[in-house]
Amino acid sequence: MSEEANATIKSVARVFQVLELFEKLREPLTSIRVGRSLDYPASSALALLKSMVALGYLSFDRIDRTYFPTMRLPLMSQWVESAVHSGDGSLIAMVGELIRATGESVSISCQNDLHMQFVHIEQGPQHITVNLSAGTLAPLFRSSIGLAALTMRPNDEILRLAARQNKASKGKEAALDPGATLELVEGIRRRGWFAGYDMYIEGVGAISWVLPTRDGRRNMVLAISGPTERIRRNEAQIVVAVTPILQAHGFASQERPKRSA
Repeated sequence: MSEEANATIKSVARVFQVLELFEKLREPLTSIRVGRSLDYPASSALALLKSMVALGYLSFDRIDRTYFPTMRLPLMSQWVESAVHSGDGSLIAMVGELIRATGESVSISCQNDLHMQFVHIEQGPQHITVNLSAGTLAPLFRSSIGLAALTMRPNDEILRLAARQNKASKGKEAALDPGATLELVEGIRRRGWFAGYDMYIEGVGAISWVLPTRDGRRNMVLAISGPTERIRRNEAQIVVAVTPILQAHGFASQERPKRSA
């Protein structure tokens, strides 16, 4: 990759890092604080923030010399949730309800090839929560969220993905057993949710549900996560607490794909 291409990728990455910093801190920020928080040179941070102001993504308060996101991003992104969300109401509002009902961390992820990628994570108030950040990747076949996501894929597609996973592993981990994988996925389909323990991260348990999208391809997965011992002990109560909230938001039933495409 050329030096110019690398510089472009670095600049684009910094734009999103700035936006994610605002999401994390949720308050106006000075260029100095942005630079220190993201470890940018002061001149680079200032130039980037000025460019984002010129493009309309940030506003600048000349009195206290702070920056803050404008409504341009929320207005631009409103169509995304309506395009993919097949339930009723806001997903973010639903996440808040689930945290209050369970006291555990709640995440939303989606499939990214042979991985699952976290797109939204909120920590619960319980002691010892799951410390992950948006953008983190988890293995598709070796995580609770990944196995839940596979329930929405036809069996022949699951087999193709499993073959690709075994080829990509190159002996670094135990090969997937296609028959056992399909049997496990079919069991999750019947139940409608999946509880996995010590799969992706040792000592962490997660209970996962698929949140179907309108196009049926970019399905999201909701997970309630926490220390294995606590999640395992409270598994039944968590499922009971989560079910009515999903129903209230339009996720009461999920049409599963046929076993073969």
